[in-house]
Parts: sequence; C-alpha cells; structure tokens
Amino acid sequence: MNRLIFLLGLIASVSIACKTKSKAEIKNLKWWQKGVIYQLYPRSFKDSNGDGYGDLGGVIEKMDYLKSIGITAIWLNPIYPSGGLDGGYDITSFVDIDPLLGDMATFDKLIEEAHKRGIYVIMDFIPNHTSDKHEWFMGSKNNSEKYKDYYVWHPSKDHTKPPNNWVSFFGGSAWTFDENRGQWYLHQFLPEQPDLNYRNEAVQQEIANTMRFWLKEKKVDGLRIDALGFLYEDEDFQDEPIFPASSHLKNLNYPDLDHIHTFSKSETFQILVEWRKLIEEIATDEKSEKMMVVEVYDEVKTTLKYCLYKNQPAAQFPFNFQFVQLRNGTDLIKNQVGIPFEPKGIKQLIDPWIENLPDSCWSNWQLGNHDNTRVGSRIGKQFIDLANVLNMLLGGTTITYYGEEIGMVDLPKDKLSFEECQDEAGKKRGPELFQIYSRDYERTPMQWSTVNNNAGFMNVDTGNGRKPWLPVNENYVDLNVQKQIVQDFSHLNIYKDLIKLKQEPSFSWGEFKYLLVNDEIFSFERNAPGFKKYAVLMNLSTRTINVNLSDFGIPDEAKITYVFGSNPQETHELRKFYSIGQRISTKRILLTNLNCIIISY
Repeated sequence: MNRLIFLLGLIASVSIACKTKSKAEIKNLKWWQKGVIYQLYPRSFKDSNGDGYGDLGGVIEKMDYLKSIGITAIWLNPIYPSGGLDGGYDITSFVDIDPLLGDMATFDKLIEEAHKRGIYVIMDFIPNHTSDKHEWFMGSKNNSEKYKDYYVWHPSKDHTKPPNNWVSFFGGSAWTFDENRGQWYLHQFLPEQPDLNYRNEAVQQEIANTMRFWLKEKKVDGLRIDALGFLYEDEDFQDEPIFPASSHLKNLNYPDLDHIHTFSKSETFQILVEWRKLIEEIATDEKSEKMMVVEVYDEVKTTLKYCLYKNQPAAQFPFNFQFVQLRNGTDLIKNQVGIPFEPKGIKQLIDPWIENLPDSCWSNWQLGNHDNTRVGSRIGKQFIDLANVLNMLLGGTTITYYGEEIGMVDLPKDKLSFEECQDEAGKKRGPELFQIYSRDYERTPMQWSTVNNNAGFMNVDTGNGRKPWLPVNENYVDLNVQKQIVQDFSHLNIYKDLIKLKQEPSFSWGEFKYLLVNDEIFSFERNAPGFKKYAVLMNLSTRTINVNLSDFGIPDEAKITYVFGSNPQETHELRKFYSIGQRISTKRILLTNLNCIIISY
C-alpha cells in the first residue's frame, strides 16, 4: 500500500479552475427513461404480518428506503391470486390481489404512498396463460359456450400420444390430455398453466380490459409483459426441428428444439403494436405517461423487433438480457458456456445490442432477475460494484433486482433441502436435480438488518412455528442494509452515488464510445453535446496498471469525478490522493486492481 500511495502522489496534479462551457438544452426524457427500475419480488421483500411471506404491507413499510436509494420506479412481480405454483405466475384472477400478499385496499395504499414519494409503479402482467383453476379454464374444459375457445385445444382423441413434439419450458410435453373434454390442451410452462388462445378475439378483449383496469382504474404506471414470445403458435401444429446435437436424445428438453412454430410469431408482434396504441390512449385520457416493457429471451435482432415492428411502435423497450450471460463456467440448464466478466467478454455482450438498437428505441441494462442466478454468484462477489457501474452508466434505463444494491448473492446450494424447495421448476425434477433447476436460491428474503435471526425480513424472530417462506442467507450477519447505510464506500453507498451520477446529461442520454479495451482494462466515454463529458475506466485485473488516454481524443487534463477500489479500505486510501474534484493528467492514470475511476472534462 505504501508503494501505491507513493505512485499516486507522483501522478496527482494540483487542482485548477474548470473551464466553463455553454450549456445545451437538456433532453426531455420520460420518467421510465430517467433512472432505475427496481425489481421487487414481493414474497421476499418484507413480511409485515409475521406469516413468513413478504407482502404489500411490507413494501409500503420500506417505501422510504426505496426513495432514499434514488430509484425511479418499482416493478412488482405477480401479486394476483394464484394456484400457488410458479411463484404466482399461475393466475386465477387478473383483477384481484393474492390474499397472501394483501388486498385491494392495501394495493391502493401502496400506489398512493409510492406516488406521494415520486416513485412510479410497474406491475407484472402475464397474458400468455392462466392457472388451470381460473374461471375461464374451468369453463373451457367443460365446453361452455363462452369459454370453450379461450385456450389452445387439439382435437386428437388419442390420449396416450401428444399431438406433436412440442416441449414445455419446464420439461416434458407441452400438451396434457383432459379427460373431461377428451382433448389435449397446450401449456408452454406447467400443466397447471394452460395457454390462452389469442386467435379468439374474445380473449384479446378480455386482456385489453384487464390492462385498462390496472392502468386506468388503479393508476398503475406501467406493465411488464411476461413471457410475451409464447403468445401465438402455428395453427397446423407441426413438429419443431430438433437440434442435431440433441437428435439422439429420447427425452427432449426445451433447449433441444428450434422453436420456429411456437415463439416470436408475427401475430405476437402485431398484437403488441395494438397494446401500445391502447396504452397511449389510456395515457392521453389519464394525462399521465404510461409504459410497457416486455420480457423476451431471443436473439438480439429479434428481441429489438418488440420495440419497433415494421416501423410501428411496440413496447417502450424489451428487456436487455445480454449481461445475464455473464458467468464463470457453464449454465447447466441452458448448457451454455458463460461469458467471463472480462473486458473483451463485456464488449462482446454490449456490441450486438448497441449495433442493432434502432434510433427510435430506448436502451436498458440489467444484471439479473428472479429467473437467473444473482450476478455476484455468477461472476464473483469482488466484481459487484464494477458490474453496477456498467448497469448504471452505459446508457438507457437501469433495472436492478432487489438486493443487488447491497451485493446479495445466492443461497448456498446445501442450505435448501428438497422439502424446502418452493419453485416448481426445481420440485418437478426431483431430489437429485432440483438444485440445478430451482430458482429459489436467487429469491431468498431481503437482508435488512441483524435485528433478529431472519435478517429483519419478519418483524419477529424465526421460531415457534414461524419462519420465512425461504431460508435467509446466513451471510446476512455481515451483509445487510442496516450495516451498509452507515459504512463508507459500501456496496449500497456506491450504488446510491452511481444513481446520482446517472442523472448527469452525458450519462442520462449522451453518446457512448469505447476508449481503451484490452485484456485488463475496460473504459468508455459518455458525451452529451454542450455538457461535461465523462470517461469511465475500470481495471478488471489483479495488478496495478497505468492508462494513457492521449490516443483517444481525451484532453490532457481532466477532473476526478468518482473513485472506488476493491474494498472500502482500499477506496479510503485511493481517495487520499485521487480526491473528488482534483485535476489529473490523462496521460498517466494509475488504476489499482478492481479499481474504477471516473473523470470529467
């Protein structure tokens, strides 16, 4: 450390007055373009009544925390009544609240409290399927006149052999035979999640009315459309091609097929265009900005069609899942080798997105979500702050999964028994494979404090028959909100600083340009004409490196805007010599290992 201090002292330069620039007019951005959407898994966020499940009352209880960290909006994972499978994505009513999470009066209070603090609310919306306990499906399988064509049925009477080789996302055939109706129904997820039939205009109208209910009557600000790519299937029900590498397999899983007949069909894009028109109509009526974001896992070029389809506006943006591919090792579910958190790997993921993003589409970035291993577990805890730099400052909207702001990681595999597993994706695989497929590990309770033995998730201690619905990660003793709020240079405080920096015009809407990218350094520039430019430099290696930016059109001198190191102590030492506001030479910038320096000019 003494050698580092000496080197820093040699290259630090004396502060001088910053030159002023004429200011351009600030770009007028919508609320969903300005900052951070915070994904909140209600069952795991905060339990307000001691039953072990997070609920809407818990979200209200923590609304001041959400305001304090600087987020723009919250996105609520499903809060509808459900059959109790797939984390609430098996809906039994589109226009009510799951009693486990609260009631409509509590939801109305949540909207009021969020809006009072300037926080927007986005709801999960699941249009592809319902629960098999939904009123519509109960009527459909009984051939009721109103509901008989609400779902995708195949007339085959052979109850021993599915109509084709289509495979469910969770494994096994995508078809289940219903003895009562004597036909097969389609379910691209669980058998308890039958697919709706969007070739029936009555279904389209039901869904449109549901959108109006939440966006107009309940004052919700936006909808996150779940599993949109599955909405339509080919009507002739042909087999899907099997990838050559899987042709020898007897039991096929979802990744083994090329889903040309069941995913991202042209009709799906067209109905999305109609939904966008509906949302714009509601926004005009309500005199407020409404938005729609969609979940689609596909090739980048296809994904971006969900934003602009045949020159027609569709979603405000599709989620950008490029960084979900960051991983040390192999994704065992998808059988894909991960992209390591290294400069060239990061660039490999950024390039396809920015190269294919239409001018009329807004960008976004996210590191993880409720369906994927937490970023700290995928790439290493030491990279959490650097990953948040990318997520915040590359440009566009940032999506944060709850707990990423404090560096939460997955529950260790050996801390969840098969009997405790809640996720059907894991349970249906059995005791030997559930650890690979279960998503419970990234859905564990938020780690608030050490006030009790469940990290403050409940307002009472675990015991006497009360416990959280999923085990709390035992690292909560050292990793929690309460501790990080008061700790200098904690994950949480760096996260909050990055949100503030994100509001600068160049980071908010300026142009993006790579600077030095090699095996160890990843750096880029953000530039909004007429405003301060910024260069972001990150050292992802294990050694100290000097960086010279003179070949990239950067001025010889620049101002230190932000600095952090590999840990709080290192950051404390770095800031003794790289103080905020200090001017330095850009020809020799010393970056320690896992160090980030942001300069302005």
